[in-house]
Amino acid sequence: VPSRAPVTDQAVWKARPAGPDYEATRRAVVEAAEGIVREQGVRALRFESVADRVGLHRSSLYRYFDSKEELVTAVVVHASLRVGQTVIARLGADASPRRFLVEGLTIALAELASDPVHRSLLDPSASEAMARVGGRALTEGIRPLVEPAFVAAADQGILRPGVTPDDAIRWLQIVAVGLLRAPTGAADTPELTRLLELMLVPALFEA
Repeated sequence: VPSRAPVTDQAVWKARPAGPDYEATRRAVVEAAEGIVREQGVRALRFESVADRVGLHRSSLYRYFDSKEELVTAVVVHASLRVGQTVIARLGADASPRRFLVEGLTIALAELASDPVHRSLLDPSASEAMARVGGRALTEGIRPLVEPAFVAAADQGILRPGVTPDDAIRWLQIVAVGLLRAPTGAADTPELTRLLELMLVPALFEA
């Protein structure tokens, strides 16, 4: 009886993060995908078109991303980090957690609402499946925007008792996505800042 072929780990063909070109290639794939989303919307994103832009075979992209959903999430996180840099540039890196949360979130929501990547995810014409992918990606993309404020607040002991940074981040992700989906909720206005100061700060910070 012929011996069975040994079971191999399917992950052996995946690109290794420690590899010399891993980060550069992955970044090139994300930037190419983001370019397609900005130009044509998330519905136009295909592994074939991304591979053509990067100069790779389509199958090679699966060495870096397991699925289109994972790639979309990486694109949204990449675009969100750029929004975060805008917030820091306008407020200063030494802004207090409270100011960063209230003013920074107002700025970030306005930037996200006008950004083609995030607008594409919120497009009402998107399919139900893509809406689910977009919602999860958008939620994950918001994390790097708010995490520094809550980590700093925890270090300074100003979070409300029983509220962990992760609790606060997860709650604010829900709030931010809801504001982005609201018709006028993401406008960069004093009214939004007032409401965040009135409702958000007491929910998260000590008096």
